[in-house]
Amino acid sequence: MSALVAEKINDDPLEITTQKEYLEYSKTVHHYSKAIQKLIDLINNYVPDAEKAYKAGQPAIWTGGYRWEPTLLYALGVIPVSYTEMGRYSFRDDMLVAEDIYQFPVETCSMVKCSVGQWHKRLNTGTIDRILGSSCMCEPFNLAWEVMRQKGYDVYANEAIYRAPNVDGPRLESLVQFMGEQLLDVAEWVTGKREIDEERLKEEVKRKNRLLVKFRRVLDLRITHPFYMKTLPIILTLSVGVNNYFGKPLEFEAALDELIVELENEPIQEEDLKRAITLVWAGGTGQEFGVYEAIDLAGGALLGFRDVPFKLADESLPALESLVRYHYANSRAGAGVYTRNVIESEVEKLKAKGVILYGYIGCSFASIDREMWRRYFHEKGVPCLNLEGSFQTGAPSGQVLTRVRAFVEMLDSNRQKLG
Repeated sequence: MSALVAEKINDDPLEITTQKEYLEYSKTVHHYSKAIQKLIDLINNYVPDAEKAYKAGQPAIWTGGYRWEPTLLYALGVIPVSYTEMGRYSFRDDMLVAEDIYQFPVETCSMVKCSVGQWHKRLNTGTIDRILGSSCMCEPFNLAWEVMRQKGYDVYANEAIYRAPNVDGPRLESLVQFMGEQLLDVAEWVTGKREIDEERLKEEVKRKNRLLVKFRRVLDLRITHPFYMKTLPIILTLSVGVNNYFGKPLEFEAALDELIVELENEPIQEEDLKRAITLVWAGGTGQEFGVYEAIDLAGGALLGFRDVPFKLADESLPALESLVRYHYANSRAGAGVYTRNVIESEVEKLKAKGVILYGYIGCSFASIDREMWRRYFHEKGVPCLNLEGSFQTGAPSGQVLTRVRAFVEMLDSNRQKLG
């Protein structure tokens, strides 16, 4: 750790301003866990190591990669590189690139503008030049695919592949066939051949299932060890690691195995269980790492999430069909009530004291959902904090940190009053 970071930590961790410093600090906080330190290294090195591998000859593609994309790309011999992780390297000037050069409106989602700014910086630098988009992301990202294609990136965006929970029977079978054709189209774009190695894809489907089971085990163990793995590494392991394996599947699985052993051997601290303020995180994964640190410092234990895949892939099916049905089984498209039901299930399972709703400035669609969820849980007697943050790097605003700390401290006060 650098002397500068050490000095900031000794003074006040909330004075840290860059994501790299937060990750360095998190390694120090988790000095007792080799597994968590390995996960933090995987988090920190994900994008730069993937770009190095690409320059050394390993195929790699920028992708959102939250459902089927990583499984398919690994089976095709390609590293999936999450473009949302580029927000960690973005500053205000990246936002201005999107606004001034590409004419994105100021109110556009900061995640989209950060991605565009980072791709612009990488033009003609010899790094990853292919983007696998998805037309079901949002309209600003659909625009981003087009402007990047015009600038010379090789871009492919599949058609929307959504299934609402009440869609079944013949309609579902039609969707399964449609998505299967879409994935073959992606394979043709990636490799030049409209085919997928069934055995290789089967191994990736098995890997996905295996890692999901192991991650669920980590989540279960965290219930009795609420402070062992703090907010920053757990939320990034969920949002990136479980989906993309940080570009290094073998190393990621080994770190998960080691973490499970550590948690299983760690004695349960009854005092930790009494003082932990159990929270559910419902929303995006922002780059404002100070929000996570504020939760930890206030005594919050983030144990529940809205984005854990609840169903595994059926390994008895042909691999391509298995991947398609896995995607649809975990799809929560349609009205916001479907996601709300997932959040409510997490609250009830954990007997959570509160819910933190987090979204990005400029994402108007998600902001409506969050306000509807806040009102619903408020009426149910479950306190909620609705936060809107920026996606680019840097410290969160003092107002955001103050609201986080005040919220967790209020929950702690309520708990003490109830005995």
